Amino acid sequence: MKIDNSLGFPGSLEIKKEQPSAKPAPPEPEVRPEEAGDVVKLSERARLASRATELAMSAPEVRQEKVAELKASLTAGRYNINAQVVAEALIRKSITEV
Repeated sequence: MKIDNSLGFPGSLEIKKEQPSAKPAPPEPEVRPEEAGDVVKLSERARLASRATELAMSAPEVRQEKVAELKASLTAGRYNINAQVVAEALIRKSITEV
């Protein structure tokens, strides 16, 4: 829509509806991602951190070898738990979390 004030007087505006052009708009050229403008490049450190995260997320939740080793130690009587050390670690952890 085009507003035309051909008479030059305020309040005497004539509204003309533009006719659509017969030609369709030309297609927009394709832009390759590398030509798009914004580019993100990760540093080697960021790539390593990303890879480490992927590996950690794909690792099993339970380390079966460690569990088997501890079971064998408990069964053989070689694994002794020092209650004092465990208690101190629990207290230290609870204090640092506050």
